[in-house]
Amino acid sequence: MTASIQTPADLVNLSLVRIGFKKRIGSLYDGSMAAKIALSVYAQTRDAVLQESDWDFAERDIAPTLLKSAPVTGYVPPTVWTPAYPSPPWLFSYAYPSDCLKVRSLQPTPVFVIDMDPQPVSFMIENDNTYNPTQKVILCNVPTPVLVYTGQVTNLANWEPDAIEAFAAALGRRIAPSIMGLDAAKMEVPDEAQALAVGEQRDD
Repeated sequence: MTASIQTPADLVNLSLVRIGFKKRIGSLYDGSMAAKIALSVYAQTRDAVLQESDWDFAERDIAPTLLKSAPVTGYVPPTVWTPAYPSPPWLFSYAYPSDCLKVRSLQPTPVFVIDMDPQPVSFMIENDNTYNPTQKVILCNVPTPVLVYTGQVTNLANWEPDAIEAFAAALGRRIAPSIMGLDAAKMEVPDEAQALAVGEQRDD
């Protein structure tokens, strides 16, 4: 069934089937009651499902953009810390990707050969208020790292079947109280837990 899920309307209709609602929608914007209710939680539910498991199809590996770096000689007078540098004790500040839902790891970039077992490094996510508006950044002590993160995947054609199952279950649980009542919402919980468990097993 999930192989035919290509559009948001397909996903919503799958959720409606799961909660026992007989009507279907033509699109998220067709003005029907079900479409309006689904639209109000669709994007939030999609992103939450992507965040809950490290789905392979949502993985992104990039070289993040460097924003700030500490002075090579350290903070030795006359060089002192200013907001132009990363927050201590971090040496580097990198831009947080606009499509990033979850940072999975930062890894050192291999210099000569491919590292078949890259080890993650410590990092911290911070809202840097020295920018206007405030900018979310990633702080670490590794130069030119590889950033591995979960990206926001909006095209359902790129989703794996087990992720579609988790998304449909989660959406059904959220819209059921408004469409079908609380009893239907309770019925969706086991389905969502099972689908997410499958995703976690794939990551092990």
